[in-house]
Amino acid sequence: MTSFRVDLDALVVAFSDDAPARSYYLDKENGQVFSLLEDHVDPETEEIAVQIEVDGGRRYLQIPKLTIEEELQEQDAFLESLDHQELKAQLAKVVESDHDGSQFQEFVSRQREAREHWKNFCRTRARERVDQWLKSLGLPAS
Repeated sequence: MTSFRVDLDALVVAFSDDAPARSYYLDKENGQVFSLLEDHVDPETEEIAVQIEVDGGRRYLQIPKLTIEEELQEQDAFLESLDHQELKAQLAKVVESDHDGSQFQEFVSRQREAREHWKNFCRTRARERVDQWLKSLGLPAS
């Protein structure tokens, strides 16, 4: 077992970031999390990308992103978690006809109350996924 502290806050950010052009990695030697942008070309980024490719997952682990199906499941779980009945009813109408999650995102971004609930929900769920992921790897979660 390794004896380092994983940067949990950075992992939560990584698990929360759904930007397709950004990939996150955990360095198993020191517990640090770093990101790479696909389009960003500079010598340092290229060097790290080559190290990751050569490494083959021994030191650097790519942090998983949610699939579109998992994102939609998260949206459904969020809807079920809402106590505010009026907001829940409005969002249920949006989700009913929203096949890719874009209308959900638009609704949440426009509704302050929904946005705050969604932010808190995502942060909590990301932390849960971080804990599960670390446990599956046999790495310390605290």
